Amino acid sequence: MTSLQLICPGLFGADVGGAGPLDRTPALDRLLARANARETPPRDPLATLAGAFGLTSSPDLDLPTAALCLLAEAPELALDGDWCHADPVHLHADRDRLLLFGGPSLAVEPAEAAALVAAFNLHFGEDGLRLVAPRPESWYLRAEVGPRLRTNPLHAVTGQALDAFLPTGADARAWNRWQNEAQMLFYQHPINQERQRLGRPTISGVWTWGGGVLPQVPAAPALTIADHPLALGLTRAAGGRQLGLDALTEAPFSWPGTGVQPSTDVLIFWDGLWWPALAGDLDAWCAALADLETLVARLSGELAGGRVRSLTLDDGQRWTFTLTAWGQRRVWRRGGGLRERMRGLDRKPSR
Repeated sequence: MTSLQLICPGLFGADVGGAGPLDRTPALDRLLARANARETPPRDPLATLAGAFGLTSSPDLDLPTAALCLLAEAPELALDGDWCHADPVHLHADRDRLLLFGGPSLAVEPAEAAALVAAFNLHFGEDGLRLVAPRPESWYLRAEVGPRLRTNPLHAVTGQALDAFLPTGADARAWNRWQNEAQMLFYQHPINQERQRLGRPTISGVWTWGGGVLPQVPAAPALTIADHPLALGLTRAAGGRQLGLDALTEAPFSWPGTGVQPSTDVLIFWDGLWWPALAGDLDAWCAALADLETLVARLSGELAGGRVRSLTLDDGQRWTFTLTAWGQRRVWRRGGGLRERMRGLDRKPSR
């Protein structure tokens, strides 16, 4: 029978204090209450995802997520050199701190991305830097010589004071210098003048992280179901099979053309809660939670029907919950649902 691993970052990440009662989530509550729970050391969700493919990094090096994501978004570029994420960000001065914000809330439009990327490449081309934007919100930077850096991913930095998260390493001083220069270049650009006029957050610069060349990926689950470019890039690099999250609206385990056998391992990377939790957008988080409740109810039904051997829910950061068909019969376990667990955790968004 199939074993399911559902990685769901942001599951415990929303601050619901004072927001009134959440919608009921009976399927998710039953899973959390009846499963075998295991607390892990703090993890990064993208490192958890990479680990499902047998890919790890040393403490002194970035996990090369940029080249893997680029393999999914622009595969013709991924093999060409050393790449890092260069996500567009907004910087906001708050008293004596400079706060960084990024992600979907920035809502970069295609024409804006194209204009800023062109300006960047014109200015920095002679420095051996090239910026590309396969999607308006997803930018990558190629360096002729890979920098010696240790960086922090955007999801760990958004909403935080910038100074504590700047790149470190032998090339950090030069790297931070050109990032400051890019901020000045973008500040003067007509795109940002127009965004400011419209009351939209300016695109203040780029945040670089996850650098390196495309790695060898040791293995892949029999089937990966995800929309995130890292999951898709890992699957492609390992030669695995993948489907988009829309496949979960079909009857589970009957996806045609996948070649997946009944006795196999399926990985689902479901990140609908993650950015709403990081952005503190409770309405969006609750809407995504309703979708997750529907999914968990369907997968639990497959478990009860004997078509699934086990279902593991992993928040990618701190907790895993593994439920078997036998475990579903632990009807005496009634506590430990979503709300109880959220009340027992630090409510600051896990990053």
